[in-house]
Amino acid sequence: MHVLIAVPVCAHIVLTRQDAAAPAWILVVLGSPFFGAFLYFVLGINRVVRRARKLRGRRPRAVPRLETHPMPFPGLPTAQQKQLFQYSKSVHAAPFVGGNDVTPLIDGDMAYPDMLASIAGATESIWLSVYIFKQDDIGTRFIAALTEAHQRGVKVRVLVDEIGMGLARRAADRKLAQAGIATARFIPQTFRFLPLINLRNHRKIMIVDRRIGYIGGMNICRNYRETSTAPIRDLHFRVAGPVIVQLMRIFEEDWRFATGESVELIEPQFDEARGAKPVYARVIDDGPDNAYQRTLWIILGALAVSQKSVRILTPYFLPNDILRHALEVCALRGVTVEVVVPRRTDIAIVDYAMAAQFENLLEHGIRLYYSRGPFDHSKLMVVDGVWTLVGSSNWDQRSLRLNFEANLEAYDADLAGGLERHFGEKRDAARPILLDEVKAWRWARRLRNNLARLFAPYL
Repeated sequence: MHVLIAVPVCAHIVLTRQDAAAPAWILVVLGSPFFGAFLYFVLGINRVVRRARKLRGRRPRAVPRLETHPMPFPGLPTAQQKQLFQYSKSVHAAPFVGGNDVTPLIDGDMAYPDMLASIAGATESIWLSVYIFKQDDIGTRFIAALTEAHQRGVKVRVLVDEIGMGLARRAADRKLAQAGIATARFIPQTFRFLPLINLRNHRKIMIVDRRIGYIGGMNICRNYRETSTAPIRDLHFRVAGPVIVQLMRIFEEDWRFATGESVELIEPQFDEARGAKPVYARVIDDGPDNAYQRTLWIILGALAVSQKSVRILTPYFLPNDILRHALEVCALRGVTVEVVVPRRTDIAIVDYAMAAQFENLLEHGIRLYYSRGPFDHSKLMVVDGVWTLVGSSNWDQRSLRLNFEANLEAYDADLAGGLERHFGEKRDAARPILLDEVKAWRWARRLRNNLARLFAPYL
């Protein structure tokens, strides 16, 4: 009986597992009759990708391949940047489009008034997708603004993730529905959907009148304001121009998945040659229903071609081994690699798991900093002062492997320069993490940190 069960299970491991854990699973299955096979069935099979594809109706996509793409814009400064463009186009088919204005909005004190003003001026439609929507003083202002827009005939749709909404936050959802606004939740967590708890829509986007868009890492709650008792720093971006069409397509697909209803997708026409700041950009939608982790692949490509500097701002820094080694290779090539992380996040076990990686990173020349003050939830990557990646993805395996995310990839020296200055202000105010300091940590602290790192794929 053991042999009859173990042989096909081991065959499944050999055929489907391409990671370092495959030999360990084979030993568990062969060495623990019946129980080993049961354990593999429960814990060893990655059902997330399969469930995501089944739910959203997508077919597995082909692995990216090298293709030659016509350069849509002049002025890339180096051959390496041109290589990155060719590479990233092979990874993700969405086109780069010019004529975009991209305006950084720093913290809720800048982002919320801007978003509320756009809602107040809406005449046609408002599409909002967010991970967390609280009914606090900020949430109440958004509810009031969306309700007023709905009452004057604007078509308002609000999509909130079920996990992000949480039991204590559903009042905002109900309030919007009571006002007659079309609302939806991404994968309701009833008992039937409990196995899908890892499938979360972490995107934060808003499209107003098909002309103004917002993308970034900011949820809707009071904590993102300076006056909050527990303030959170963050970055959001207002965009205008042809890239809006790509944001619309992402929302339309998510809304159709959550409700079964199609949104009337009338794509506006833009002149790519015009714009106050003609940024070349595109939106990268990512999630476990893709055949590969395209955001991870694009980050790896940017690291591979970097020549001068890589600057990273992230709240959760838990790169997998491949991404960590890519960062180390950059630093060893002489590229300045700087990473700013919070001294304390909102999840203690994440702090411990992050710290477990510091010694290896510092030994390879990567510069690490602890940001001071409030928890910094910003997500930012700038390479060589030209290429920028912003949006909802954190540098952890949940964002890069499990969540549905939306990020903006842009080529523009002015945009990158401004964000590098923003990064520099945060870095200069931060405390450097020193190798001698990390090596001096006591064994109990090291043990705690490395135990936490074992759970990094699930944090």
